[in-house]
Formats: sequence, C-alpha cells, structure tokens
Amino acid sequence: MKKRLSAVLMILAVFCAAALPVSSARALTVNTGMITADGVALRRTASEKGVLMTRLSEGTIVKILETNVNSEWYHVEAGTRTGYVNRMYVNIDASLPSYQLSYSGTIVNVQNDVNVRAEPSARAKKLGTANKGQTFTVTQAYASGAWHAIDYNGATGYVSADYVELKAVVGKEYLSDIEVTGGSLSPKFSPTEFGYVLTATQGEVQIKAVANSGVKVSIGNTGIASAKYTINSGNSKTIRISVGGKVKYSIYLVRDVLTVGTWNIKRGNDSLVMQGWLIAAQRPDILGVQEVYLNKKEGTDNLLSVRTRNAQYTSFAETISYSSGGQYGIGQVSKFKPENETVTLLPSEDKEQRCLQKVEYVIDGKRVSVYNTHFSFESATIRKKQFATVLSVMNADQNTYKILTGDFNAKESEFSGFLKNYRVVNTSATKFYDYSYSRISMSQIDNIIVSKNITVLNARAIPTEYSDHYPLFAFLALK
Repeated sequence: MKKRLSAVLMILAVFCAAALPVSSARALTVNTGMITADGVALRRTASEKGVLMTRLSEGTIVKILETNVNSEWYHVEAGTRTGYVNRMYVNIDASLPSYQLSYSGTIVNVQNDVNVRAEPSARAKKLGTANKGQTFTVTQAYASGAWHAIDYNGATGYVSADYVELKAVVGKEYLSDIEVTGGSLSPKFSPTEFGYVLTATQGEVQIKAVANSGVKVSIGNTGIASAKYTINSGNSKTIRISVGGKVKYSIYLVRDVLTVGTWNIKRGNDSLVMQGWLIAAQRPDILGVQEVYLNKKEGTDNLLSVRTRNAQYTSFAETISYSSGGQYGIGQVSKFKPENETVTLLPSEDKEQRCLQKVEYVIDGKRVSVYNTHFSFESATIRKKQFATVLSVMNADQNTYKILTGDFNAKESEFSGFLKNYRVVNTSATKFYDYSYSRISMSQIDNIIVSKNITVLNARAIPTEYSDHYPLFAFLALK
C-alpha cells in the first residue's frame, strides 16, 4: 500500500514491491555548501584515512563538485584547494530552491570597508570598496562559491560572503526572518520553508517574527510578532505563526526530549542528498529506516548517506543478498551507541523475506529496546503472523522501555494486538495539520509504537517527493 505524495514539501504537526537496487544520482544541482563546524578536515581522498590537506573553519563556503562519494563524502573546492569533506559537516541550504531568493546584503565583519571585485576572486580587478554597514542589492547570492554578486554603481561587483550579511527580500505574505533567543532553529530560516524544530537550551525561549513594515504578524494567539515561551525539561509545544491573518509557519519547540523517526526511503529513490538534508533538519535521536540498500563494492551505503551529525551510529539488518554484492534490508541511525543487536526473521511464506531488527541503547541511564521492521504488503494473513511474532518478541523483552518503528503496510485494525500494553502514535484519531492549519489525512502504514511508560509529547509527518512514504517523527519522554 503506497501513497501518492505532493511535490511540494510541507511540514506537518500532530498532537492535539520488488526490492531492486537503484543509483544515488538526482537532477537537483547541489553546488554550494557551508562548513558547519570548526576544524573540518579537507582530505585528498574520500576516506577518513585520506591525506589531510587542511582544516576548514565554520562558515567557510565551498563549491560542491560531486555529492555522496563513497556514500558520505562531498568533493569540494575550498579556495584554491580541491578535496573531500564529510557530508555531515556541509550545509547545502544555499543550493536549494527554497533558499534561492532575492536578497539585500549589508557589509559586516570589517573595520572600515571591503574590496569589491570585478570577478569572484581575491586576485580579480578591484572596482572599489564597500563601507561597513552599507547595504546593496544582491543580484546573485553565492554566485560563485564564497562570493556574492552585488549591484555596485550600476555594474556587477563581487564581495566575499565572509563580509556580507544576507537578508531576504520578500512579499507581504512571508516572513523575512525568525529570530530566536534561548534555543536553535532547524533548518536554517527561509521564507518558503514553513516548518521548524526549535531546540530549547534553557527554560525560557523568545521568538520574534520579522516581516515587512505594516504586515500583521501573530505568534501563537498573542496578536504580536514577539513572544516568550516557558518550557520545562522533557516537554514539547507546537507554535504557529500567522502572517496577514493566515497561519503560515509552524515551530515545534522541544526541550530534552527523545526524537524518534521512521521512514521508508525507497532505496534512496535517487534522492539521497535531499533525504539526508530533510532528516538532519528534524534532528532525530533515533531513526528507523526501511528499504535500505548497501553495496560495499560500489561504495554505496544508504544509512551512511542519511545519517546526521547529531546521529552518527548506524545498524543494518539484511533480508536479501544480491549476487552483485549488494544487500537489502532495514536499518537504524542513532545518536546513541548501539548495543546487543539482534535480528529475528518473520514469517513471510513464499514472499520477500521480512525481519525484525532490535538494537538496545542506553538513554539517560535507561536501557531502551528499539525495534524496526518492514511487513509484507501482499497479504493481511501474512501480516497477522508477522504482528504476532513481533508482539511475542517485544512482550518477552526484559527491558521495560520499548519502541517499534516501521512500514507495516497495514490497516489500523491490524494494530489491535498492541493496544493493551503499548501506545500507537499514528491512528485515525491522530490529528495531523499542515503549516496553514488545514487537517490532512495520514495513512497508518508508517508508524511508531511505544511501551506505555513512554509519553508521546508530540509528533509530525512530512509529505515529500523524496520517497513514496511520509517520514514520521515522534517527540517522546521516558518516565
């Protein structure tokens, strides 16, 4: 049972099949990235053992020459050097359509002024200087790697991105910025990205929504464009921002929660770069992944391609081995070090073999069993046996905290065996809303199930063209 998905990325909220390998190429051109940490290694080859050429500072702009080399490296040009950087430390926002907007640019990070060049190079002819605090029309952001093109006295000039603060130029129906104190917003703000995770670093968070002069903005139901929120540890809130009287943006405020997701990535669906970006933007602590393909001979590993800087551990459970050397199955990406990994084969009759993956993690001193699975789509009779096997394994598990993620290919009624001792996150009663607060339907086949000693604080799903399934995320608290 598959879904027909919208081609437009929407961020949603809650609360309140033959397996053949495919390539990892994609039509989207990802050509500019920003280094997201200090001291990131630029290596001569795409390997941790590659010769270290130099280390790049946080904020360095690089030109991306090739993505997902050996599943986890970008071939980049950084200044005069060309080498390989681990993809987890490169932000590709500047390459995405939602970030390719009209901008103004203000000169910053200088004492007095900065040189304006005729070409995007420090060696190019000097057209003149731009004074600190002066604002220009940006004719092309990141026109060439680390350079912005500006309108300079009627001509095109280039200024290093290190000295230009960009501000989006937007219509009255959009925000131009969301400013946060007391936490961090993910993904980075763009006027046409409508859903964000706000991770609080303290008990009080202030949010300020910035729009054009005269535009009415309201955060939550406050009626004003700036509001403070108090949030206790282990909690979550959904905050909506309206622009011109219409709800436009949603912020999922979390503090010290466990974020668990599940996603059938359709063997990468020729979209591994964007799948990795989308996952990283949700900041999951643990992600159950279905339809995973690996082939060491080809340098392909879907899990390495979607793991994040926050969640770098991977675990794989094989269900099919190809003569070509490839493997197919399910996996987990996690912030926590995996322990005691086991795989149970599920009754599959003469259909594609299915399995139940179990990985134990120690989370805040508590031992948690996280299961992941992908049930047969062909028959409810087969699934009944698979449900029974999974339930038996989980009930026999001596760990008190249990989480199950998966693509169950099942109707809601088929989950009935879990209702006594577990909470099912995605049911027909679960109210999913898009960013404009319009309720949408959501199939139960992609689901997260937790033991009753785990509180479901909030959850969200993201319709996307990057797979034929919705990724589902739940914000949890261990009692």
